[in-house]
Amino acid sequence: MPRLSIETRKRVIVLYLRGNSVGNIKKRLEEENIFVSLQALFELVKKYRDTSTVIDRPRRTRRRKISQEMMNAIDAELATNDELTSRQLQSFLKERWPDIVVSLPTIRRVRQELGWVCTRPHYCQLLRELNKRKRLLWCKEQLRSKEDFSNIIFTDESTIQLERHSRLCFRKRLQPRALKQRPKHPIKLHVWGGISSRGATRIIMFTGIMNAVRLGRIFEAGLLPFIQEVFPDGHWLQQDNDPKHSSKYIEDFFEEHGVNWWYTPPESPDLNPIENVWGSMKQYLRNHFKPRNLNELKLGIQQFWVTLTPEVCSRYISHLHKVVPKVVSVDGNPSGY
Repeated sequence: MPRLSIETRKRVIVLYLRGNSVGNIKKRLEEENIFVSLQALFELVKKYRDTSTVIDRPRRTRRRKISQEMMNAIDAELATNDELTSRQLQSFLKERWPDIVVSLPTIRRVRQELGWVCTRPHYCQLLRELNKRKRLLWCKEQLRSKEDFSNIIFTDESTIQLERHSRLCFRKRLQPRALKQRPKHPIKLHVWGGISSRGATRIIMFTGIMNAVRLGRIFEAGLLPFIQEVFPDGHWLQQDNDPKHSSKYIEDFFEEHGVNWWYTPPESPDLNPIENVWGSMKQYLRNHFKPRNLNELKLGIQQFWVTLTPEVCSRYISHLHKVVPKVVSVDGNPSGY
């Protein structure tokens, strides 16, 4: 119910002084679409009898313990270390101003007033300076040549583990958090696959340690048939610079079978769109399929993989048209994608 205006309050008192009861005043106000409770009218009349006015008294405001200098110090500390907690900031203020005690709620309020909000960090690849330069030059070349990535097969391996629960859940207020069981050593499965603007390769699942010889067998089973069937007119293969990918065995394998390796700068997962495919797969398994054992995990991976039509793969690949200019704009640093 909105507060009564000063004019309405004065009118209520005039009606009251003319002998109208509080109930009659309430009815007259309702006829004018002004709705107020009897209790509020009684309190207004009592306030007038006690103070001879209907105007609200000015509210008392507490004098802030924390000065502008202290607020500037908090802002500077957070700019230096954005992981500081309110308790750590309290200790910092105590060291510099030992005679002033600032409560944790005050620090949290001031931190919010300064524009600092709590959020999860967005992790990215750690880059060496040399590789930043390589990334910058490579991306500039792709922009100069107007590369459309239409004949490139993006491949990679990933490890998928059995997860049945999402990272977030909801509960009603005052109810305890739900306990969701998670194994200490979850089942893990390695996968290899590739995507292109013409569709996805076969998904290959395996366990154990990957080496160059095993990678060659995977290429024989998953890559070569795809090239022969889908890219008879020419192709390029994109993979990262993992030692087994660049080994002498794999180089000889590529030369023997006519595989054209498209070199990309090291430490650049954001330049391989299949990394986003692995992320989508893990989210699908965790949030929707929810496998309970190894067989269900394999089934969930296969069900996700068949959704990678040429149109879907092209959407993943077109993301590079955002990433490449971004890498150039940040001088080879992580793009954030």
